[in-house]
Amino acid sequence: MKKKILIITIIAVVILVPTYFLFIAGSSSSEITSGEKLLYTCGMHPQIISDKPGLCPICEMKLVPIKNNSQNSIQKSGERKILYYRNPMNPNIISDHPQKDEMGMDYVPVYEDEAGAEGVVTIDPQVQQNMNVKTAVVELKKLSSQVTTNGILVTDETQEYIVTTKVDGWIEKLYVNYIGQLVSKGAKLMDIYSPMLVSAQQELLTALSYQASLKGSSLEDIRNGSNELLKNAVRKLQLLNVSDSEIEHQKETRELKTTITLYAQNSGTVLEKNILEGQKIMAGESLLKISNLSTLWLITDIYEYEIPKIKIGSNAIINFTSIPGKTYRGRISFIYPTLDPQSRTVKVRIDVPNKNNELKPSMFANVVIEGPELKLTPVVPENAVIRSGKMDIVILDLGNGKFKPQQVTLGIYSDGYYQVLSGLSEGNRIVTSAQFLIDSESNLRVAVSQFQTGAHIHSSETNVKDKMIEEKRETKNGEGEKRNEKREMKNELNMENHDHSSSIVYNGVIDVQSIDKNKDGKLWECPMDWNVISDESGRCPLCNMKLKEYSITEVKNNLEKNGFEYKR
Repeated sequence: MKKKILIITIIAVVILVPTYFLFIAGSSSSEITSGEKLLYTCGMHPQIISDKPGLCPICEMKLVPIKNNSQNSIQKSGERKILYYRNPMNPNIISDHPQKDEMGMDYVPVYEDEAGAEGVVTIDPQVQQNMNVKTAVVELKKLSSQVTTNGILVTDETQEYIVTTKVDGWIEKLYVNYIGQLVSKGAKLMDIYSPMLVSAQQELLTALSYQASLKGSSLEDIRNGSNELLKNAVRKLQLLNVSDSEIEHQKETRELKTTITLYAQNSGTVLEKNILEGQKIMAGESLLKISNLSTLWLITDIYEYEIPKIKIGSNAIINFTSIPGKTYRGRISFIYPTLDPQSRTVKVRIDVPNKNNELKPSMFANVVIEGPELKLTPVVPENAVIRSGKMDIVILDLGNGKFKPQQVTLGIYSDGYYQVLSGLSEGNRIVTSAQFLIDSESNLRVAVSQFQTGAHIHSSETNVKDKMIEEKRETKNGEGEKRNEKREMKNELNMENHDHSSSIVYNGVIDVQSIDKNKDGKLWECPMDWNVISDESGRCPLCNMKLKEYSITEVKNNLEKNGFEYKR
């Protein structure tokens, strides 16, 4: 009896267990599957998401279905897989292993099923190979702080001056005979005859005689008046650039000089000479330009992104192409306050000692500016960074074909690498090629998630809704549905005609002029496939986009910009 009961029990188990999996578990699985909503998006504009098939309201391309695989891992296994660990205080800092932050708080695990709404995408290994996805590991490097640039030597503006006069006259004697002549401070430069200077000297001699005649006078007011007259005569000569020594000499000798001598204010080299002996000169005219060349300025241009590497006092190593084998050293003395809007560079001034006058103004130099010593810091290759204008993004390789966009804060740039201030740590693996494609796919995943939660972008949702409302109006009373079917059949027929007439798809050297059969100077071109050109409106046989009207010149420019050749 017991044996019979045991046999019946075994038979019941064998029958009931498969039945359970077939009906109960199967229905649960089907509910999950059926619960997944099929969405549609535009291949050109991933922000356009719709729950029905149709056309993109922007480019009118057919919307394509999106497969949502965010729950696949949960359906296949009840276990939750950890993708990475996140800093609890700064979500931009992540790690591939458990650890603690500076405050001793544990990093928070991020599970595979939680990452779907955060832009994590899964890419099949075969697709990765087709996309040529390449990765690299974030390393600690000490970036070079040197700045390499070029420069031009100019004179030190603080050590040059113009020789001029405040009176009209004639050059009676010239002591400087050629450009490049060295002059010492106080050396004679020229003798000038000027009627105004002679008149001023005469006033001085008259004032001296008048003062001497009143020396024994008892009238104090008259004596004070003669003293004031003498002071005014001396002051007039001083204003005409007559030296005090010459004035005192004239007081002692009581002689009237017909010429006045101009002396060098400082030692230097004559750079400009605009006069000859016997020449008439005018007040304020530039006669000589003299500059001290013992120190020269080297003016260099530094790119905007290299400015953080330099400061006043930074040392510079300088080599001149005209003096091979010899190295000079200088120091940054000034950084100009404005940036050139065209070249995005700032001018930097370097003081360069010029011993034995070896260096000449306008000489060309190669310059290496030594910046501050940098510490070891995480760095990423330049080609791994996506700079959107609002933020800087890199694509993290999470392993197992999963990728995630990660916002980073960048520091200085040097030798093809960016310094990472936050967002990445040593050992993170990042994508160095095809990251733009992955970032686009990630944005699409986020858009899908927002659409499903009702948080989609308003403008995009409105466009799709407007399109759907328009279609609903057409389908009223059953008439719109028929029109839609006719319209789709017409579009398909047009597509077949376009496909059949391959004349609007051009390869090789394109003869643009011959396409303009009606000779109106206008053509229709696909903004997606630029080698699709027609002389009448229609749709592209390759992507189904509406052809856009351009002038012949614009068509040629579009072809050239996108790598196509045309007959010139």
